[in-house]
Amino acid sequence: MAQLLRRLDDQIHIEYNTFGLDGTDLPAWSSPTEEILHFPAAVRMESWDAEPERADASWTPVSSATFVAESGVVSIDSMADGRRHDFLIGPPHFEYGVDMYLREPEPGDGHGTGECEESWLLRFWPIRDVFDPIKHAAPFSYIARGVLYYSIDLEPEQLVQPPARREVPVPVSAVADWASLRTDPDLDTFDGWLHRMRRKAEERGGSLYELLRAAGADIEDGMDLTPASCTPPLARAGRFKDPLIDRYYAEQARWGSLPGRHLGEEQLREYADGERIAKELCRSGTLTFSVPVEGRGALHIPPGVSRRVWRWEDDLLGGELMDGGLTVDRQILARNPWTRQILVSGIVTILRRDHERPSRGESVWYVVRDAEPHEAARVLCAEATWEEDPDQRRALDEVAREKLIELRATYRSRER
Repeated sequence: MAQLLRRLDDQIHIEYNTFGLDGTDLPAWSSPTEEILHFPAAVRMESWDAEPERADASWTPVSSATFVAESGVVSIDSMADGRRHDFLIGPPHFEYGVDMYLREPEPGDGHGTGECEESWLLRFWPIRDVFDPIKHAAPFSYIARGVLYYSIDLEPEQLVQPPARREVPVPVSAVADWASLRTDPDLDTFDGWLHRMRRKAEERGGSLYELLRAAGADIEDGMDLTPASCTPPLARAGRFKDPLIDRYYAEQARWGSLPGRHLGEEQLREYADGERIAKELCRSGTLTFSVPVEGRGALHIPPGVSRRVWRWEDDLLGGELMDGGLTVDRQILARNPWTRQILVSGIVTILRRDHERPSRGESVWYVVRDAEPHEAARVLCAEATWEEDPDQRRALDEVAREKLIELRATYRSRER
């Protein structure tokens, strides 16, 4: 039987009856209510570990689709509001199904403002692993001097494929392999907390609602269980209409973890989503640590993506690890005898940006964890697939040279 992993309530303003699902290859969607062009809508997104049964009778099914997730994190995208809250549906490069439902808004939908014109339910579930190193892990395009800082874009099919002697089997994972597709009641997330509260209520022989009221929550039997409804009024910050941002702000204020500088609502949304998704990508007890990621593409790495990183570490006595991390396919690449440091590489999974360490140039700090076996297998497969040998490099150079000649001719024609 399919199990609900997590859900998120959001509210968004729609313009021209169109919205998108960022992080997927789906085309833009239109609301089924065609006579309304501009309106606020409540959105509930749910992640399941398998195809769920049909939603209850209050929801009317509208459409179904399949898509490939870029990173496993999606968000509703509209012309009016831009991107809203990020939501983790599972691992990257999986094929997913999604069912869309519609109903008249009810209390508890979205932000519960009662101002929404309609309410949507989007249910996601994984179908299969579709990771392809040719499509999903192709190297960056060629770089050439004197082309006004533009790169030469090569499509994956233009890149010469590796010779047969270096073909590697593409790893295929199962749903049960991924932490993001398994429930963990011990995680420090709202869903994990809710699991623990249910368990405590069962042990005491009472209902979950009784336990929440005893803890100070103003909630009635049968009410929707959301971060806003389950939080005692005295614990709410009351500064923001968005309950997810408000809850994050209240928690940070209670722990004394708010940064000294003023944060706007957009930054707080980014921080709140990042913290929540980082926890959902881990199993309980997972060690996390920070690493600098440098070079092209370092500025925007989605959570859940695995890649190899490099860093200088102190060469500790006895070969101990600096912070206990960077252990997967760990390689010592160089030693600096003067500073007693080593240059190390390893495979990690990105969790979120490390906001306590500001970016400098092309160096960006991320909170990461060591990659799990199925995640590391993808990185190793991509490295072996795209490893260059002299013959392949010459063929790539020839293709790049032809593109460079075309690009320079285009710039010359524009200058005339």
